[in-house]
Amino acid sequence: MVTFKIKDVLFFNEKKNVNVLDSEDRIIAKVMKASNSENENGKTFVLERNGEQTVLGIKKGRLIFADYRFLINGEEYILKDNKINSLLYFCVDGMALGKKLRIEENWNKEIEVKVDGQKVALIKPNTSSLEATVVMEEEASRQVLLFSLTCLIYFMFMIYKNESKIIESIIDEVGE
Repeated sequence: MVTFKIKDVLFFNEKKNVNVLDSEDRIIAKVMKASNSENENGKTFVLERNGEQTVLGIKKGRLIFADYRFLINGEEYILKDNKINSLLYFCVDGMALGKKLRIEENWNKEIEVKVDGQKVALIKPNTSSLEATVVMEEEASRQVLLFSLTCLIYFMFMIYKNESKIIESIIDEVGE
C-alpha cells in the first residue's frame, strides 16, 4: 500500500492548483480547475502528472443525479451516480477498460474505490480541513486511470457534500 495526500483545497480557485504529495511530502501531481463547455460551470478538474493530463467533470443537464465525464488519453468514460444509493451517500458506478468501477462512501465517511468489487483505494477526508489522505494499492497507484480517478473523484465528493447540505437545509426549512 502507498499513501499520498491531497493538500488543503480551502483557497482553491482557477488560478491556483492543489498539490498531491507522496508520503515524503514531494509533489507527485497537481489538480487544477478547468472549463469545459459540456460540463457544469466550475465542476471540472484536471490532474497533471508526469506531463499527462486527465479530466473529470459533471456533465450539464442534471436534475438530481450526476453523470461524470472522465477523459484520459483521448478516451471518454461516463460514470454515474447510483440512483438508489446516492440519495443516502456518495456512490458512483461506471466502466473503464472493461472493468466495473464503484466509488462509494462508507460508514466512516471515507470513500472506497473498487475495481470489479475489490477495494483498491481508500480516501480519508480530514474532518478539520479540506485535505485528504489516500491509501492505495501500489499496483493501482501506478495505473494512470486509477490514480487520477481516485484523486479527482475526491473533488466530486466535495461537490456532492456541499450540495447535500444545501438540499438538507431546504428540506429543514420546508418542514418548519
